[in-house]
Amino acid sequence: MLASQDGQIFGFCGDGTIWWHKWVLTDAATGAGYWAPGTNNIIHRGFGQYSYVFGGWDGIFYAVDARGDMYWFRYLAGDGTNGPGAWANGGGVGQKIASEQRDYDGYFADQQGVIYGLRHGAVLHWFRYLAGDGSNGPGAWANNGKAIHIGTGFDWGSCVERFAENGVVYCVWVNKDHTQPDHELRWYKLNNHTTIDRSGVVWSEGTVKLVGTGFTVTRAANLQGYANWSVAAGEQLPVKASTTFDSYRASVLRLTGPVEQGGAREVWAPRTFTGRRQLLQQGYRANGVNWQTDFTVPVGADWESGFHVVKLEGAYGMRQYVPFVVKPHQPTHKVALLLPYLTHNAYNHWGGHFQYTWDERAGRRQITTRRPFANAYVEAPGFVDVRFHGDLLLLKWFSDNNVAYDCYQDLDLHNPSWLAQYKVLVLATHPEYWTPEMRTAVETYLANGGRVVYTGGNGMYERVDYNVTCGFVLHRNDRGERWLWRDQGRPESQVLGVAYDGSSYMEFRPYVVAADHPFLESTGLEVGDRFGETGYNFAASGWEVDSRAGAGPSAPGVVRFAHGERKDGEPDLYGAEMCVLPKPNGGWVFSASSLCFNGALAHDARMSRMLLNVVNAAVS
Repeated sequence: MLASQDGQIFGFCGDGTIWWHKWVLTDAATGAGYWAPGTNNIIHRGFGQYSYVFGGWDGIFYAVDARGDMYWFRYLAGDGTNGPGAWANGGGVGQKIASEQRDYDGYFADQQGVIYGLRHGAVLHWFRYLAGDGSNGPGAWANNGKAIHIGTGFDWGSCVERFAENGVVYCVWVNKDHTQPDHELRWYKLNNHTTIDRSGVVWSEGTVKLVGTGFTVTRAANLQGYANWSVAAGEQLPVKASTTFDSYRASVLRLTGPVEQGGAREVWAPRTFTGRRQLLQQGYRANGVNWQTDFTVPVGADWESGFHVVKLEGAYGMRQYVPFVVKPHQPTHKVALLLPYLTHNAYNHWGGHFQYTWDERAGRRQITTRRPFANAYVEAPGFVDVRFHGDLLLLKWFSDNNVAYDCYQDLDLHNPSWLAQYKVLVLATHPEYWTPEMRTAVETYLANGGRVVYTGGNGMYERVDYNVTCGFVLHRNDRGERWLWRDQGRPESQVLGVAYDGSSYMEFRPYVVAADHPFLESTGLEVGDRFGETGYNFAASGWEVDSRAGAGPSAPGVVRFAHGERKDGEPDLYGAEMCVLPKPNGGWVFSASSLCFNGALAHDARMSRMLLNVVNAAVS
C-alpha cells in the first residue's frame, strides 16, 4: 500500500493490479473525513511482471523487474479513472530509468525524486531522479546516478519496513529488549534530503527517536504457512497455515529452476481449504509458532525426489510458498544434492527475529525452525539472492544438463545412512551453518572415498547445534559471539580445502584460469582466460568467497587452478580460489569458493561445461 500527499492511497495486489482510493480529510486534528467518489477502482493491471514496487508520492511509482531494472510511472488523473491521459507517457507504460541494480535489497522513495536504496550489507544509499518524466539521458540523475552513502545498520531483518516524506524517514525496528512489545517505529530526519550531492548528508540533531510500538513486521500475515523441511516419498506432509481470507487454495510444485523461467511442475493439483487465523504462541521466536495442521499432503511413493513448494493462493493474486524437500525412500541416483536449509533459516527474517537480529541478551541464540520462511524467493526477487533463488539457479543447471540427482536438506545428515550410497555429494550456494553431526557425516564419507562438489561460498563456517525434540537451532557461543569452526581448531579448509576470506566482501569479478586442469577439458579455457563475467548475482567470483589462506595455512595437497580476478591495486587479493583437495581412498573435494558461482552458470557455457566435467568425474 502506497500513498500520495493529497490523500490518494494506492494498493498493489499479487495479480498485478493497482487499486485507487482517496481519503478526503476534513479535520486534521481528528483524522475525520470521507472516501472520495471512485474509491476502490482498478487503475492499472500491468504490474504483475515486476518483482516489487515502491514510491507513491505525487502519483509516482517505481517498479523493479527480475533483472533489477527500474521503471518509472506516474498516475496523473488523481480521481480513480483510467482513460486517455490518466497516466504519463500514455497508458501507464513504464519508462526504464536504471539498469541491473540487483545489489540493492530494496528501495523506498521520498518526494522530489529522492530514492533511498538498501544495499546488501545494511548500507543506506541516496539517489535523486531529477528528470521526473521517465527519461534517462544526461542530467536525469543527481551525482550522475552514483549512490551516496548516508547511513549504516539498516539491515533487512531488524529494520523491516521503511518509508519517508520530505526528508523525514520512518523505520519499523524489532525491539532490542525481547521482553517488550514489538515492533518499534523510529523517526529520523535529513535536513537536506534534496541536496546531499552538493552539501553532504546532514541528519537532524536527535535522530533517532522512538515514536511508537506495535507495528507489524510481517507483510505476509494475511496468508502464510510452514511444514517440515523434508519428507520421504510415500509419506505424509502436514502443513500449518494461517490466513485472514475466508478460503484459500493450496497446490504442490516440484521446482527445477526459478518459477519465472519455467522451472515449476505441478505434482499435487490445487485444493480449496477454509481459512482460519492462527495466533502466535508465547515464546514463538525461540520455540516456534506451533500452529495446528490445516491440511496434509499425501506425498506419492512415485514422486520424484527434489525441491518442492506448497503454493498457497488467496484473493487478488496473493501467493506464498512453503518450501520442503522430497527425499527418496531409497537412494536412486549417483548424485545427492544437499540444500542448505540451516543457512536459509539463519537468514529467515520472518517475524523480525533471526540469527542476525540485534538482541540485548548475551549467550546463545535460539532460532526456531517451526515458522514460515520470509525469504522463500522461488520467483526472482529483483535483487541478488543466495538463498532459495540462488539454489534454484543450480537446480536449473542440473535440469539443463540432464544430471539426475536425489535431494536432501541439511538436517537429513543427522541420520546419514544414505550418504555412503552416493558417488558424490553436491553442496549448494551457501552452506554456512553446520552441526557437529553434519560435519562428522561428511568427513566420514570423504575418508571412505566419497567426493564432494562444493558449488558455493562461505561454507562450513559456523557451528550450530540442533534440538530435534523442540525444533530449534542454537547459534553462537555462551558469550553471544560467532561460534566459528576455525576458532575450535577445525577450520573449514580441513574439509573443503578453502575457507571464508572476507577481504573481497561485496566485490564481484570474473574468474581467471591460473593453471591447466582436467576439469577444463572441452571448455576452450586456457591459462589467463577470464570466465564467469556476468550472472544473476553479478560476476561469478564475488559477494562472499573462500581462499586457501582464509583460515590460516592451506590444507596439504590442495590444488588451485582458477581464481577471482585481482582487485585493482591489490595484487595479493585473488577473490575466490577454485581448488581441488585430494582425500583418502580416491575421494576429493572440488570447491568453487564463491556465493555467485551458481548464478553465472546459465551465462557462461564454458563454466557450465567445467562443472559438468567435475560432476562426471565424481560419478565415474
